Amino acid sequence: MINAEFVRKWSSGYPEQFDHNHYDPHILQARNGDKEALRKVTEWKNVGAGPRPMRLSRNKEKAFEKLLNNITHYLGNGGQGKLRTDFSRNAPVLAIFWHHVLFQTPIFDVYTHMAYHRDKAGTILSKSDAKIKAPDHWEIYDQYRAWFERVLRRVQVEDNFISERQLDRALFCWGEAEVKKQRTRKSSGRRIRRR
Repeated sequence: MINAEFVRKWSSGYPEQFDHNHYDPHILQARNGDKEALRKVTEWKNVGAGPRPMRLSRNKEKAFEKLLNNITHYLGNGGQGKLRTDFSRNAPVLAIFWHHVLFQTPIFDVYTHMAYHRDKAGTILSKSDAKIKAPDHWEIYDQYRAWFERVLRRVQVEDNFISERQLDRALFCWGEAEVKKQRTRKSSGRRIRRR
């Protein structure tokens, strides 16, 4: 299902102003542990109904403070393991995002999970089934990451200009489109039953 044409098509629908305005200007400093840059990219990624960047809720702010308080540990030897241990039971989506930021690994969220599951199992998860939940988030993320790296290598054989970020955008956009299709099917089904 996922080839170079898929990546080019679906990544073109991604709102690149998010990257240009909120991600690209801060990602290098964030990878070096700059606290303000980490906040900027976290607010860009923050999940919720509303525009981006979006302020963090109280619980997300607590998780973010935990990240900042331990940032020197995460940037040192064994940092990936320390981050995983510290966020083994809370903030699964943000913890995986911070893993992406600090260690240059793929982003994983509900939409990319849907694309992964479709490619692996041939079925499309509902948005609620695709939500990333603790405490299993690191296990599923490791599986996703291995799959993502295989897919990236495969599509780069077809088109070596495709980047990791372009594949991420494509998977996100495809998953988001599937959620919209599911909503449309549900709402049209309700209209039919009311008649």
